[in-house]
Amino acid sequence: MPPARTYGLALAAFCLLLIPGCGKKGPPLPPLRHGPERVTALVCVQQGKQILLTGLLPDKSQDGGPLVPLREIRIFRLDRGGLSGPGITGRTGQRSAMRQFTRDSRNVATLTGEALAKSMIGRRVVFVDPDPVPGAVPESGQELTYAMTVVDSNRHSSPLSMLVSIRVVPPPLPPSSLRSEISEKKIRLSWEAPASEGKSQTLLYNLYRGEKPEEIPEKPRNEKPLQQPFFEDEDFSFGKTYYYAARTVIEERGSHRESENSAVLEVSPTDVYPPSVPTGLAVSAENGVIKLYWFPNSESDLGGYRIYRSEKEDEGFEVIGTANASESTFVDRTAKPGVKYYYLITAVDQAAPANESARSEVHGDRLPPGQPPAPGNPPRKP
Repeated sequence: MPPARTYGLALAAFCLLLIPGCGKKGPPLPPLRHGPERVTALVCVQQGKQILLTGLLPDKSQDGGPLVPLREIRIFRLDRGGLSGPGITGRTGQRSAMRQFTRDSRNVATLTGEALAKSMIGRRVVFVDPDPVPGAVPESGQELTYAMTVVDSNRHSSPLSMLVSIRVVPPPLPPSSLRSEISEKKIRLSWEAPASEGKSQTLLYNLYRGEKPEEIPEKPRNEKPLQQPFFEDEDFSFGKTYYYAARTVIEERGSHRESENSAVLEVSPTDVYPPSVPTGLAVSAENGVIKLYWFPNSESDLGGYRIYRSEKEDEGFEVIGTANASESTFVDRTAKPGVKYYYLITAVDQAAPANESARSEVHGDRLPPGQPPAPGNPPRKP
């Protein structure tokens, strides 16, 4: 073999021996992914003709690092279904569905700035597609498929969320004649069922409350749809104004759809309910003063007590002082020896003006004649 060829083969063999020892051993690392993780827990609900879409925003980036502030949220819609649900199984089926959705869907909204801020409730995003099926909704319904992506301030986009489909059908009619009855402990809302449409579906209801007439929240006051056309709202404050709306609900095959809002009802509960009458009043002349004792009231809005005195048992009572809500005693330091005084008390709340209870029972006593009045502060003014 010629010397040059022998030298070349030896050099090649030497290089092959060196190759396995070059560089880091092990499989190659995947490239780092930038941008937010995908939106999760996407849910669609039909309300009237509109679609309420909610999802859970990511809390980290795809590389596991902290999330960069979001710049925008993009909502995509495909005007047909068949790309989500139990029929789409396995990675191959899901990838095929994603490819079809990416190819055929369109961007129906991009939330930025103020619209983005209003759509976010903590990590939840809420979007209303106001008219996804223009014109009359066909009786057989129209199936739609939605997905979302988010884009951070570095303009890196998340992967597409999982797909969610919904069949939009003609919505039920809303309830009518929404009205309220206000009592001390609750606001009772009631309404009339919508006119029959010739269908045998069971009608349920949701009741909503907002603090502005144009901002009815997405979550109803009731925990689950109501079977009867009324609701008792016990979580309210006197002096505030609330706006209520009721919706008809139809549940089918594990999903539900709602009607449009009923006419919005404005309710401004006013506190006109006095505390209960104080009980257990006792009056005792002790050590140059007359002391009053009673059982404390238990109202959460109790403002205090008013103390009345008269020299007659059945008339002429005037306020001589007050006691705080935390007190259940009063000392009359202005009583004159030898004069019998009669006392009663009332309870007042924190309303403006205050509501006053009916008067307690009357009890009296006197200091012994010739005994000087006890020194002390003048009585408190009411």
